[in-house]
Amino acid sequence: MLQSSSLYSLQELPKWYPMAEYRRRLVAAGRPLPVVVNGDEIGFQLSCGEHTLLATSYDYFDGCHHWIYLLNRDGMPVDQLSMPDEFGFVQDATVVSADEVAFGYYGTNDRWNLVVRAGGFWSYAPGALRRRFNRFLLARRRLEVRRTKGAPWTPATAPDKP
Repeated sequence: MLQSSSLYSLQELPKWYPMAEYRRRLVAAGRPLPVVVNGDEIGFQLSCGEHTLLATSYDYFDGCHHWIYLLNRDGMPVDQLSMPDEFGFVQDATVVSADEVAFGYYGTNDRWNLVVRAGGFWSYAPGALRRRFNRFLLARRRLEVRRTKGAPWTPATAPDKP
């Protein structure tokens, strides 16, 4: 069952660390882990059985980079998705079922549904490969995401950030 969590936080890296401006060290219960994630802000984190779902972002001048991680109990990434750049932050994350969460991004009315498949599955479809990189490119998939296009977004209808 997906439940809100606050187990992890992010810690700045030393200035000499490669790409330190948009990466952070993962911290669990006040203890820095040997895991570095992309992003400098947590959008949401949800515990789901043996794993934690962590959404991070990095806000730059023209938009935001977004990533989603599935972490094991030790904080090590089991799967990772690189989401498309959007104008703003994650908003309105809602648990849909025991293994699915829906969310949107500020600046768009599109909705994203993210499903956690604990047992994993194999997929080499172009859409699945496009969102993964490095060691996750050819690995078993545990995160599955789909997008539902929404009506065009206008600032006049935008909700305030919670």
